[in-house]
Amino acid sequence: MSFHPVLVQKFGGTSVSTAERRSQVIGHVRQARGAGYQVALVVSAMGRRGDPYATDTLLDLLRLDGAGAVDPRDYDLMFTCGEAIAVAVVSHALKRAGIDSAGLTAAQARIYTDGHHVESEIVRVDPSRLRELLDQGKVPVVTGGQGVVPGTLDYTTLGRGGSDTSAVAVGVALGADRVEIFTDVEGVAAADPRVVPGASLLQAISYRAMLEMARFGAKVMHPRSVAAGCRAGLPLVVRSTFSDAPGTLIHDGPDAAPIVGLAWLRGMETVTLPGGAMNNEGREAWEARRLVMTVADAEASTLVAGATADKRQELAEAFREAGVTPLKRLGSCAWLSVVGEEAALRAALPGLLALLQQEAGEVHARELTPSRATFVIPDPA
Repeated sequence: MSFHPVLVQKFGGTSVSTAERRSQVIGHVRQARGAGYQVALVVSAMGRRGDPYATDTLLDLLRLDGAGAVDPRDYDLMFTCGEAIAVAVVSHALKRAGIDSAGLTAAQARIYTDGHHVESEIVRVDPSRLRELLDQGKVPVVTGGQGVVPGTLDYTTLGRGGSDTSAVAVGVALGADRVEIFTDVEGVAAADPRVVPGASLLQAISYRAMLEMARFGAKVMHPRSVAAGCRAGLPLVVRSTFSDAPGTLIHDGPDAAPIVGLAWLRGMETVTLPGGAMNNEGREAWEARRLVMTVADAEASTLVAGATADKRQELAEAFREAGVTPLKRLGSCAWLSVVGEEAALRAALPGLLALLQQEAGEVHARELTPSRATFVIPDPA
C-alpha cells in the first residue's frame, strides 16, 4: 500500500484534441508524479462541435433522420462515446511516453448516478478500483461527465460542466490533496476579459465567492463542482493546460479584497412573478432542475425569474404545472452580478445603480445578498 498523496487532474476537450496538446497534458502528469503525487485523470471528449470525435458532432448523428426529440437514453449512450474515445487516446499517449496508465469508463471507475438521464447527479464513487490502479503505479484515465445507475448499469450524463463535477467527485472519493481543472485560460478572472478588457486573474478565491461567480455567469467552472468541493473542503485549482502558470486556488479561506469580481448572464428570458408565487423550497427545486435563475427584487414584492432561451418552453410548462402566472414579461435581459462582502456591496450600491441607470437606461430589478448584488437590466444590443 502506497501513501503518496493523490492529485486529480481534469482536462477538457480542447486540451486533448491534438497530439501536440496531449503532449502538454503528459507534461503536467509527469511534473505532478515527479513531485511525489499519485495522479488520476478525468477527461472530456476531444475538441468542439465540428471536430470528428467531439460530443456535439457525435450527437448530430442522432439527428440525421430529421427533426424530432432524441430519446434521453440514446442521447446519454451516444454522449459517452466521445469521452470513451478520448480516454483511450490519452491513455495510449501516456503509455507511449513511458507512463503506465489504465483507461476506464465510468462503470469501470465505479461512478454511480441517480438514474436521471441527461442531467444526472453523482450519488457515490467507489474508489476501490482507482486506488488499486494508483497503488500499482498506474495513472487511471476516467471518462468525465457520466456515471452508471447501480443495478442496471445504464449510463446517464451529468449535463453542462459534468467533467468538472466528475473530477471533484473522484477527488473526494480518493481523499485527494486537490483537484486541478485544466482549461484554455490561466485561472479565474475578476471579470470576463471579453467584457472587461484587462480584468486581472485572481490568485485565490473563496468557495462562496466562486460559487456565486459560477452561478451567475462565470463559465470557467460549473457551480455544482464548486459546491461539491466546498462540501468536502477539497481545494480546487483552475489553471491552463498550455502554460506552467499556477492558476487560481479555490478554497475555504477569506477573499483578498472586499469586492471579488463581476459576472453576468446574457440572453436571459426574464419575467416577474408575485412575491408569494414560490417559497424558498420551490425556488430551490426549480433551480436544481436548472430551469430558472431567480432573484427577489429588493424594491418590490416580486420575484424575478429568468431562463436561457433553450429552457424557455420547459420553464413555461413548469409555470403551468405550478399554477404560476407571470406578472410581466421583460424579454431578453442581462443579469449583472457583483460578488464580494455584504458591507462593501451595500456601500457601492448607490453608485452601481446610478451607473447602470445611466448606461442601461433602466434597472428592472436588484437583489442584495451577503455575498452578491445582482441587477437585471435590458440586454445590450
